Amino acid sequence: MASGTDIPQTDSLPPPITERGIVGWVYANLFNSWYNTVLTFIFAAILVLTLWFGLGWIILESDWRVIATLGGNLIIGQYNIEKACPGQDCFWRPQVSLLLVSALLGMAWAISGDRVAKRIAIGVAVVSVAFAFLPYSLERMGLDVRLLLVANLPAVAAGWALARYTPLGSVRWIVILGVLAFLVTLVLLRGLPGVPGLQPVSVIYWGGLMLNLLLAVTGIALSLPIGIALALGRRSHLPVVKLLCVVFIEVFRGVPLITLLFMSQVLVPLAFPEDFPTNSLFRAGVVITLFSSAYMAENIRGGLQALHPGQAEAARALGLPGWQTTMLISMPQAIRNVIPAIVGQFISLFKDTTLVYIIGMLDVLEFGRAFIQGNVAEYLDGTPEFLLFIALVFWVFCYTMSYVSRRVEEHLGVGQR
Repeated sequence: MASGTDIPQTDSLPPPITERGIVGWVYANLFNSWYNTVLTFIFAAILVLTLWFGLGWIILESDWRVIATLGGNLIIGQYNIEKACPGQDCFWRPQVSLLLVSALLGMAWAISGDRVAKRIAIGVAVVSVAFAFLPYSLERMGLDVRLLLVANLPAVAAGWALARYTPLGSVRWIVILGVLAFLVTLVLLRGLPGVPGLQPVSVIYWGGLMLNLLLAVTGIALSLPIGIALALGRRSHLPVVKLLCVVFIEVFRGVPLITLLFMSQVLVPLAFPEDFPTNSLFRAGVVITLFSSAYMAENIRGGLQALHPGQAEAARALGLPGWQTTMLISMPQAIRNVIPAIVGQFISLFKDTTLVYIIGMLDVLEFGRAFIQGNVAEYLDGTPEFLLFIALVFWVFCYTMSYVSRRVEEHLGVGQR
C-alpha cells in the first residue's frame, strides 16, 4: 500500500574535499590539529633546507671521480687483477654468479606471486643492465662483460618460466637450487685446478662488495639453524647440554666481534686437523656465523618463552611426541613472533662484515679507503663522496631486508588476532 506522502529521491552528496583524496589524507595526517600543523611546517622547512644545501653540494661541489675510477672494482675488489688471474680473464665468474641470483629471484617471483618479489627481481636485473651502459671504453669494460650484464634481464625471465611451467616451482626446490647456486658460486670464484678457464684464485684477492655479500649470506644461512639448536639446548632438561649452550652463548655475546676476529687467527686452526686448509675467508666466516648464532639463539628463546603453555599441553594431549610438539607447534609460532628481531640480527650481521679488514681482507669499505690512501694527492678530497656512496649501498641492502620482513609479517599476520 503506497503511503500518502512520497519522499523525493535525491542523490547523496559527496563527502567534503577535506575528507577525500590527497587533500583528505594531507588534512587527516598533517593538519588535523594545531601542533601537527606546526610540526608539519617545521619539518617541511628542514626538508627544504636539507635538499637545497644537500643537492647543491652533490651537483656543484662534490667530486665523484673516485667512484668512477674504482668502478667495478668496488664489487669484486682485486679479483680480476693480473696477479690474481695471470693470463686469463676472471671477471666472468662473478657475473655468472649474478646470473644465477637473477634466475633464482625470477623463480621466487613466480612462486610467491607477490609484488615485492617482482620488484626485487626486476630491480636487480635493471640495475645490472644499467651497469652495462656505463661510459667506459671497450678496453676497460669489454663487450663480453656488457653482454653478461645485459643477460640478467632474460635470466629473470628464464627463472620465472622455469618455476611457472616446470615441477621446480616450489619453495623446496628453490631452497635446494639456492644452496646449489651458492656452492657453484664458491667453485667458480675459487676455481678448480687443471680445468681450463677455472684456474684457482687465492682468497686473498677476494674483496669488494662480493666479499661482504658472501660472508653475509653464509652467516645468515648458518646462524639461523645453529641459533635454533642453541635455543633448544638452553631450554633442555639435560644439565650438560644446557650448560654447554649457556657457556657458548654467554661467551660469544660477551666478547666483541673485533676481538673474536683477532682470536680467529689462532683459535680456528686449532679446532681443525693440521692439514685442513683454513684461510682468512674461512676463519672470518666461522667467527661471524658463531657470533651471530649466539644472538640468534636468544631471539629464538625469547619467542619460545612468549608462547602460552597451553600450546604444548594441547599437543601432548593429542599424543604428539616432544620433538613433534617442538618442531610442528612451538617453533613455527616462536619464529613467527620474532621475525623483526631475526631480520634485525641479519641486518647487523651484514654491516658487521665490514670489520674483516682487521684480519687483512679488503671488503668494499676497506678497498676504497686503501685506494684513497694510496693516491692521497689525487683522491683525498673525494673521501666524503666515497663514504656517502658506501653508506647508500649498505642502506639499500638493509632497507630491502627490512621491507621484505614487513611484508612477510603482514602475510603471516604478526601482531594480529
